[in-house]
Amino acid sequence: MWAGPTIMMLYATSMHNSSTRPIELKDPKTRGLSQRRVVLKFGSRLLTGNTTTLDPERMRSVARAVAAEPRTEVVIVSSGAIAAGFRTLGHATPPKRIRDRQAAAAVGQGRLMSMWGAAFEEVGLVVAQVLLTNDCLTDRRRYVAASQALGALLEAGIIPIVNENDTVSVDEIVVGDNDNLAAMTAALIDADLLALLTDVPGVLTGDPGRDPNAKLIKEAESAEELRRYCFAKKAGVSTGGMITKLEAAERAGHFGIPTVIASGTDEEVLASIVRGHPAGTLITARKRPLDAVEQWMAAQRGLTGALVVDDGAVKAIKRKASLLPRGVVRVEGRFRRGDVVSVIDQDGREHARGIVRFDDRDVERIRGLHTLEVREALGEGLGHVVMRPDRMVLIGDEEAKEAG
Repeated sequence: MWAGPTIMMLYATSMHNSSTRPIELKDPKTRGLSQRRVVLKFGSRLLTGNTTTLDPERMRSVARAVAAEPRTEVVIVSSGAIAAGFRTLGHATPPKRIRDRQAAAAVGQGRLMSMWGAAFEEVGLVVAQVLLTNDCLTDRRRYVAASQALGALLEAGIIPIVNENDTVSVDEIVVGDNDNLAAMTAALIDADLLALLTDVPGVLTGDPGRDPNAKLIKEAESAEELRRYCFAKKAGVSTGGMITKLEAAERAGHFGIPTVIASGTDEEVLASIVRGHPAGTLITARKRPLDAVEQWMAAQRGLTGALVVDDGAVKAIKRKASLLPRGVVRVEGRFRRGDVVSVIDQDGREHARGIVRFDDRDVERIRGLHTLEVREALGEGLGHVVMRPDRMVLIGDEEAKEAG
């Protein structure tokens, strides 16, 4: 599972045809009507051309597309640090052991940035390295700080190059989930569009290597509609895939950000995306975007605790009622008062997440109790509500129904 972002280092089932309409802008009051923000995510398979060596020409084509559209503010989420560094450590192929991948990432991150810097220098633009870790998600202040830093770079006309801090983020190296990192980055900058670029035209109805009649799905209302079209791929330097792209699209949709999954090898497609026009497969966003605090809660990955609740509690939180101790049947993991925890049913399905008002030991003491019993167990001063609706965000089908 992706550890998510902060160490931030700054250096200098309805499917239909997609239209060519530009993506609507987020807020014309904060960015001029002609200004848009796009996050471009490039995986290792794309940047290496399905080899194990980074392709500088691929990077130059990206730089040319970005420079050609000055009205678009672009953030790039880039894989490739391990691919850039493993040979220096004497490996003939990308290593599999975690510590070797960490070392390769440490060597390769500087080379990756040097290559992006050289590509954008040719078109008169400057890049900045932004390395993120899980603290950015779990700590609200760091989440805001990361958002402000990225905004300042964009306002200065600088191209942020974002990556997980692979050297210290073990979970990220295991999964290679920069797709979800890109979705989180899109939320941090309040992007108008998230583009997950790959070596295929988009989501296809079948494996083109096996099915010559496989067709591109041009538009879907949700990522969930597309899961049945995922098929396995083998890659030496990439550990992501279409499933993680759909997870990222679903996450971005929570934030009101549409996603395109498209070919990053086609310069015309890339140029179209930078202009804000859909290409490949467009996955539309939810109708009611989450607010800032809801975004922060929904963006978090790898939560350390969960509250298992009964069916009555599930119905209550769907009505935006408080979660009371009476509905909690089990406590999982460790957490403190003020942490974000999951609310799951007895089958393990997550229905919500929110800021818990007791630590795990106190919830264990009061679970299943009525209000008067809670006061007797904990005293009058601590209250009797485990999670308030204004500090809770619905997840999955529940948030989709709320948005509708």
